[in-house]
Amino acid sequence: MTLSRDDIEQLRLDRLVETGVVSPAEAAHAAALKAGAREPLDIVLTRAGLASEPKIAAFLAAEAGLDHAETIDDIGVLDAPLDLSEFNSDFLVSERAIPLGIRGDACIVGLVDPMNSDALDGIRFASGRSLVPVVVTQSLFSALCADRLSAKPGDETEEVDGGLDISLDAERLRDLASAGPVVRRLDNLVARATDARASDIHVELQHREAQIRLRVDGVLKDHIAWPTAQALAVISRVKVLAELDIAERRRPQDGRFSMPVAGRTIDVRVSVVPGQYGESLVLRLLDPEASLRGIESLGLSQSVSEPVEAMLNMPHGLILVTGPTGSGKTTSLYAFLRRLASGERKILTIEDPIEYRLAGVAQSQTNPAIDLTFANALRAFLRHDPDVIMVGEIRDAETARTAIQAAMTGHLVLSTLHTNDAPSAISRLQDMGIEDFLLAATLVGVVGQRLVRRTCPTCEGAGCQRCEESGFRGRLPVAEAFRVNEAIRASIREGARETGLEPVLKRAGYQTMWQDGLALCKRGLTTRAELLRALEDTGQADAERPSV
Repeated sequence: MTLSRDDIEQLRLDRLVETGVVSPAEAAHAAALKAGAREPLDIVLTRAGLASEPKIAAFLAAEAGLDHAETIDDIGVLDAPLDLSEFNSDFLVSERAIPLGIRGDACIVGLVDPMNSDALDGIRFASGRSLVPVVVTQSLFSALCADRLSAKPGDETEEVDGGLDISLDAERLRDLASAGPVVRRLDNLVARATDARASDIHVELQHREAQIRLRVDGVLKDHIAWPTAQALAVISRVKVLAELDIAERRRPQDGRFSMPVAGRTIDVRVSVVPGQYGESLVLRLLDPEASLRGIESLGLSQSVSEPVEAMLNMPHGLILVTGPTGSGKTTSLYAFLRRLASGERKILTIEDPIEYRLAGVAQSQTNPAIDLTFANALRAFLRHDPDVIMVGEIRDAETARTAIQAAMTGHLVLSTLHTNDAPSAISRLQDMGIEDFLLAATLVGVVGQRLVRRTCPTCEGAGCQRCEESGFRGRLPVAEAFRVNEAIRASIREGARETGLEPVLKRAGYQTMWQDGLALCKRGLTTRAELLRALEDTGQADAERPSV
């Protein structure tokens, strides 16, 4: 009896459980996702974060008795290349198999699924040679196709047949979103954005086309333009992956999903909003497996790192990191947590979303659908006997008051606030209704920061291929910090706000972000123009601006 593809993948899923690659619960979750996704099992597993590409490739290779490869070097030396013009590119892409070259008399073939006999039969017929299959990861296959085929996955000239009729019903839109060209277009876009070190992808619909822009080092750059029909199809694809209402185009929607890129899983936060010419899309790219920085590698100056170290040595109280969205607050918080995660403390976090995985830390994610908010999670944490609590953001009075309560009852609480500078955190909490005496009793210290683009070390700002002629590559923080001493505590207790705090902060050695940034400029690490751009909303650089 010949087994269907669905039967084969169910048997494969059972074997994944037997061999310990996934748990029974994860297998059940994968089966449910597979039923609605119309995609191969390996992609479902990696996109959901249930198994990594290397683990799946190793499993498939072991089951078939074959070698597997995660990089091109794993394939080994080939005697001769192979002319791929004789092969049907669309067939190779759809079957996820590609001839790699000649070794001896045989053709070495990289394929994602070793059970794909149709792919092997087709390549055997076209090459006229015996085959030696090698199991490759999906990311390696995509890279090989992009490098060696004329019809590449996600080729930017690829058309969506007939355009996209936005009046189609949800089921038809779902079918279209699962079509091969649309799937490859999105995968290719995310892969290219990741290669470019982009933090965000913006798909902006205009009158006749959609403009795709990438945010790299905090600055948006034009990437490519797509026909509107192709962009709408990709937006539908994203909505399917993020489990959004694919037929809803009148209201904003937010969601998230994961997808494999270059052998690792990238978390994608999704925001879709209606616009004049249709929906616009923003994808924020997060790498949960990224190597985390310690405090010493954040690039903080001594005037900031010293008070930070003192804050983290406190047994209890409230530590705040301030700045706008995209200023590196979360990266700093994770570095602080790494310092605290010595194994001797119980550390709990509530985040939106979990951006990095931290060993020795119990991390939770907010879920508005079940009323798991920052405040509700924080109250539950207090019954869990923690030493340290990290709250992703204090957004409202309820969360602020609960954080203050936790800090008063013997816990060290770390969180973020959206303010222009560090001293403004005090008045922000006062405006939320926190009494002066409570704030004075619990606040340990505040860090304010921004990110500025780093002068390219290769060309030192002149512009080169490595920095795409911008003169900048990467970012580094400009920061300020103060630890609450007795004098500052007394001022807070008396109701002092930013201007009233200035003299006592200066006496405590507080230096502003502008002063910190000027020191970076003197060292050639950034430019004064870049510093002005980053601090334009703080008022700290007003003296540098020409009068009107």
